Amino acid sequence: MNPLTQAEKEAIQYTAYITIAALAKNTSIPYCREIIQNIIAENKADLVEINSSSSLHYLVELRYKTSEKIIREGEYQQVIELGAGLTPHALNLQQTVTNYIEVDLAENSHLKRRIVQKLEPSLTVHYVAGDIFASSTWSKLKGLVKPGVPVAIFAEGFLIYSSQEQRQFLGEQIREILADNGGMFFMEDSLRFHPEVQEIPKIKNFTIALSNRSKNTNYSKSITQEDLTKEWHDMGLIVKRREPDKKLETAYSREDEEVLDTLKHWLLFARSTC
Repeated sequence: MNPLTQAEKEAIQYTAYITIAALAKNTSIPYCREIIQNIIAENKADLVEINSSSSLHYLVELRYKTSEKIIREGEYQQVIELGAGLTPHALNLQQTVTNYIEVDLAENSHLKRRIVQKLEPSLTVHYVAGDIFASSTWSKLKGLVKPGVPVAIFAEGFLIYSSQEQRQFLGEQIREILADNGGMFFMEDSLRFHPEVQEIPKIKNFTIALSNRSKNTNYSKSITQEDLTKEWHDMGLIVKRREPDKKLETAYSREDEEVLDTLKHWLLFARSTC
């Protein structure tokens, strides 16, 4: 498996900052504004400036709230967040989850650790700094997993930039953990997985802007729902779908509502556990 390119790393880092900025601006989710204040205190204010005209911020809130709903409904006490970025899931799930593991690139991971320790000094989170598509990162991660405890593994945002080779590697690692522990992997549905909406002007402009800003070409390469389902099946994973949590604070238009109606979260299970 080839390591992440610099362009891919920049895409992941960009997603981390723009995501927390959108949540802080448009929602009342606890800790978001405090995280932004700490980012600004680290002289990174320019990274959390967002342009409303070029982003679909309601999708950020949609995936965030759905993630926490899935974890709470499943009563998961063990969670692995891939590409954790700067969002406050661990902070907001601390009454539910006893073993929280975050994985991200070193810059994001180290910044997140500093901020969380300021906000909640007594909170224990395991931070794994590294390339999510590197075997060495998964070796460190697996050493933190409590054997026999079902685990919720999830990713927000960064898989929209992934190649088929990267998803294959990820699927193999996830399947191994789920086969041993039980649980699930879940991720948001993405506009990238819906070629049928790509010609809507607003969506087309968003795709172009995101591809240009992130310097990553994968996002502009659409994948059909059927092809992605087949990928997961071929990796030995069972695919289920569920409606996301659509009770949103972020404003969106009637056209956006039509887009929202096409999206369903992906839930993946190891065949041996179902």
